[in-house]
Amino acid sequence: MWIFDYFTFEVKDIVELANYEINIDEETNSNTIIDILKKTTAKAKDIVAIKKNNEIVYWGKVENIQNTDGQALYEFTMKYITNLFDQDIILEDEDLIKTTGIEDFIANAINKNFINSADTFVNKTYMQVVVKTHTKKQTSVTNVENNIYNLHTYMTNCTQNYDIVYSFSIVNKKFQITIESKEIKKELIDVNAQPISNYSEVFETDVVSKVVVLTSTNTYTLYLKTDRTTTTDKNDKNRADGRTATVYTENYEDAPQFALDQMKANAYNHNITFSYYNRYIKIGTPIAIKTKESLIYDTYISSVKITNSKFIEYVCGNIRVNFIDKLLKERKK
Repeated sequence: MWIFDYFTFEVKDIVELANYEINIDEETNSNTIIDILKKTTAKAKDIVAIKKNNEIVYWGKVENIQNTDGQALYEFTMKYITNLFDQDIILEDEDLIKTTGIEDFIANAINKNFINSADTFVNKTYMQVVVKTHTKKQTSVTNVENNIYNLHTYMTNCTQNYDIVYSFSIVNKKFQITIESKEIKKELIDVNAQPISNYSEVFETDVVSKVVVLTSTNTYTLYLKTDRTTTTDKNDKNRADGRTATVYTENYEDAPQFALDQMKANAYNHNITFSYYNRYIKIGTPIAIKTKESLIYDTYISSVKITNSKFIEYVCGNIRVNFIDKLLKERKK
């Protein structure tokens, strides 16, 4: 594990790990726990990079370090690296989302609040942001109160709703944050032919089939159809059954996209978990997974857990299946 100073990004120490449970899961923001057998000058907020098999598998931010009764063991509690941006900031330049791209809006927020702010004392000049894609959406920042929002929460929302991913690297001694819509080569995972264990598939039938969006002017309503498309026609003969969600967004022009985002969450109700022997797959990687029943689903890696075991645990999210057909089939039974 490499330990970098939060203020200067200078290397403080390089240590071997005695024990570890690395969690990369932005949906739950899980803690990572690391044990080392050496006292260091590390402190809260410092940045760490963990290598396994000569590859960086985890970037993190130190939350706290605990040592009991002067023992040789030091326990580090860490959050995934995007928590560097867990800060409430003023909403500015929101129009970039619609005119240039979500990625550009996030990069602008990082630059204005963490790299080139008016307060030079807090600026992290060792950081640089690179934007590779430009995803324009007719939407607004939703987690806003009194013109203030949490940047990390918004970044995570963009991963879940718009497939925006963040990668981290060191380029010319700078800590580089790359923001892009994921366009990673899809991998084929065959649970019958590859060294995979602890395979589990969970299917829930709690479906949002109607979204009522309240705005400052009018109300917009969107309905789910049995083929997973949507309609604004409440009398459509192919409407799907399910529960109703009522939400609020300020601007009426944002309502259609906001309603679609609520519908998209249905896809997360079908998840596959498995453990893969000595194989590291980055979070966000799209995969085609062939199940024990020889069905192939398109999905992606939404959570990774790395421990001292040779097996790495994975969770898949957002599986593209005929969700409503499965629901109707179960009800017929």
